[in-house]
Amino acid sequence: MPLPKFELPKLPGQEKRTKLFPPTLPKTRVPTPFGTVYLPEHKIGLPKMPSLDERTRSAMKHAVAMDLSLIPGLIPWVGDILSETVSDLHTAELRKILTPSQYDRFVKYDKVNPNTIALMRALGKED
Repeated sequence: MPLPKFELPKLPGQEKRTKLFPPTLPKTRVPTPFGTVYLPEHKIGLPKMPSLDERTRSAMKHAVAMDLSLIPGLIPWVGDILSETVSDLHTAELRKILTPSQYDRFVKYDKVNPNTIALMRALGKED
């Protein structure tokens, strides 16, 4: 039995459907009370993977441990204290491993992403 073909829905004003790979947002026409806005096609770039040297591997281990430290937080009464303590210890180690600019980018991305993804984005981006 073949798998069903999956397509994203075509939204009003779009000329074509959204492509899944490479991720592309199609040209779109958005009517507003002040006139029509035309949005051009936009290709979303894939993130650059960080090099996996010893320093980066050590930092990734700490980021994964920070994400996993959320699990004990589910234990009543003591879980929150335990979870925050483990996360703070790994954050201190991560601060020692990363350069100041990498750590600043990690903190910026950590606000909206899990720690592991935030660290991958911080290490992969070059200014």
